[in-house]
Amino acid sequence: MTRSALALLATLTLSALAHAQAPDSPPPPAEPSGRSADDLPLAVDPAEALPPTLPPLPPSTRIVESVRLVGVRVGRQDAIRARVALTPGRPLDEQALEDARLRLLATGLCERVDARLDRGSARGRVVVVLRCDERVTTSLDAIHLGHAKPTRFWAGAEVSDLDPFGVGVGLGAGVVASREQLATRLAVTFPAPFGLDGKLRLALRYLDGEEPFVGPRGQRLDGEAVAQVAVPYRRVGADATLHRDLTPFVRLSGGLSGEWVDATPPVGAEVVDHAGALDAMDVHLDGAAAVTARGALVWDRRDDPAWPTRGHRAALSGDVGVFDGPWAALTGRWTQYFRLPGGSVVQLDGFLGGLAGGAPFFERFFIGDLHPYIPARALGLNFSRRRGPNLIEDGRLDRARYETLAGRASIEYRIPLGAGPANEPYGVEFFISAAAISLMSPGEYGAALDDVPVDLAVDAGLRVETEIGVMGLSIGNLFLVVEP
Repeated sequence: MTRSALALLATLTLSALAHAQAPDSPPPPAEPSGRSADDLPLAVDPAEALPPTLPPLPPSTRIVESVRLVGVRVGRQDAIRARVALTPGRPLDEQALEDARLRLLATGLCERVDARLDRGSARGRVVVVLRCDERVTTSLDAIHLGHAKPTRFWAGAEVSDLDPFGVGVGLGAGVVASREQLATRLAVTFPAPFGLDGKLRLALRYLDGEEPFVGPRGQRLDGEAVAQVAVPYRRVGADATLHRDLTPFVRLSGGLSGEWVDATPPVGAEVVDHAGALDAMDVHLDGAAAVTARGALVWDRRDDPAWPTRGHRAALSGDVGVFDGPWAALTGRWTQYFRLPGGSVVQLDGFLGGLAGGAPFFERFFIGDLHPYIPARALGLNFSRRRGPNLIEDGRLDRARYETLAGRASIEYRIPLGAGPANEPYGVEFFISAAAISLMSPGEYGAALDDVPVDLAVDAGLRVETEIGVMGLSIGNLFLVVEP
């Protein structure tokens, strides 16, 4: 071997030994290739080596163990539960749960419905909890409370509920009584049968009353002149009325009513007729039956039914019946509301009615239903013996009681004292009103068309809208409880 070959072999051996002793030394720099970094291939992400998506884990099946209703009165529990349509023992469907919540809202019985899931008795089982904020469907329609001669004191109330059991059936009840008189009424309202569109209302009535009667030129009892002759009577009746909304603003109603009436004047009661002759009092109520067909058309464009500030309401009604012979009545009423700057309201109201034929006294126009100073009829009963007052000199309205022609024109100014329906559900207002009232029976009691009785009534007070209805206290209310 030559000298040069031995030197090359020694050099390679030393280089290999040096590399083996320094394994962590960086590799020698690469030769420039003439390409930029953008041209170099990208490094491979280890995650991309796995499949791009993994199949989802199978969801755990939740079984409906039970459905619990919170905030629903006991009488509505079964009816509302039937509308939920979530069957215990079946898998829970979230869309079905939302549909159930919407169905409860659609009933109109709940202002708000919230749903949640609670743990059941075992894993995979859930309790569906539906919390309902129920609407107030019960209202106090009227309070009857008064004091006057000769009744002294009477009291009662009328209450109704649009849907107490959540099945679309409404109930109403009323009672009023004094020491001598009693009246009750029970009503039920449900969807009209036989495919008719609307609501059917059935009502039963019972009255045990005492009505004062007078003759055209006076009356006598046991030969002595008296102001009135009190006649006890009884009435038992039933009504059937169909209500239908023709448009959102127009309602039509019609129905039939029938009743049996029995009354016997006291022995020795006599009346003085137009010629001045005495006749035995006959009120034509002894075992009589009455049948009446009724109809009404209402056009209501008010902005609020209980607290209106603008709009109008018009009503036209007619009755045809048979009692002491055929009779018929027609009435009309128009009410207009104007909102003034500052929030005050002006209300204009007009009423006109006429009756012809042999209608019984309880179908005639009554002074107490028109005049604020005289107690109105309560469930058909009249507890006061007052006649019309006379604020106008020689107004002659003091003759009026039950008559065949009636008219009333009034104006009312209202000032809100608290938040009204534009801001909150309830409010308070002050009102002052004036009305011209006329009531008479041409040919009876000496009243003729050229001698029209008329009087002026002024009233003022507070009116409060509450959760159970609108209540008020006025000068007229105070006159109702003082001795006449």
